Amino acid sequence: MSLNIKENAIFIADSHFNENRSELLVFLQKLQSNEIKTTQLFLMGDMFDFISGESVYFIKQNQEIITLLNTLSKNVEMIYLEGNHDYNLKKLFPNIKVFSKKEQPLLATYKDKTVALSHGDLYVGASYDLYCKVIRNRVLLKFLNFIDVNSWLSKKIHFALLAKNICHNLSNFEEIVQKRVNYFSEDIIIEGHYHQGKQFEFDNKKYINIPSLTCSKEYSLIRNYEVGNCLL
Repeated sequence: MSLNIKENAIFIADSHFNENRSELLVFLQKLQSNEIKTTQLFLMGDMFDFISGESVYFIKQNQEIITLLNTLSKNVEMIYLEGNHDYNLKKLFPNIKVFSKKEQPLLATYKDKTVALSHGDLYVGASYDLYCKVIRNRVLLKFLNFIDVNSWLSKKIHFALLAKNICHNLSNFEEIVQKRVNYFSEDIIIEGHYHQGKQFEFDNKKYINIPSLTCSKEYSLIRNYEVGNCLL
């Protein structure tokens, strides 16, 4: 599938929403009140600290955000690229175009440029791909949900994630990007996942990493061929 990226489209990534990280809720409330305006919103993955379509506990924990996204998606075109913390989401968001890891990169156009969009955890390696396939297995997730009596397992995951520091600087990020762009032929590559919010150009390709909404308190907006970051 190829889609058209509209002028003034907004990109948000890696909010890792939980009770200690409210930036996603703040952003969506500002979108609802028209303090932030757009007709097209790209959710670049890891919007929730954890959620899957099979997890009763985490769906309940995140119901406010789920409801708000579904309400807003009636008037704003939303494209959701699943990450490594949020997957199997299509049944939760009937009005949002949801793309799984295996459906990425999503190819798009912006004016006369070709664009590749992904959460950012593609082309990591065979062992990581196998891990991703296992944790997304619906049969396994339904079984884990079945044995999750009194949410003992979900709570263990929940509190482990709460204690995790997700904000960090990658000193070798430029080297990582230089290797990553070799996997793409498009003019522009847009990803989340790395929480760096930086841009590079290699071999006439522009690489854009969308900042973590939580770490940087920023979202990104495309205008006049440039992607700029805006404070929440």
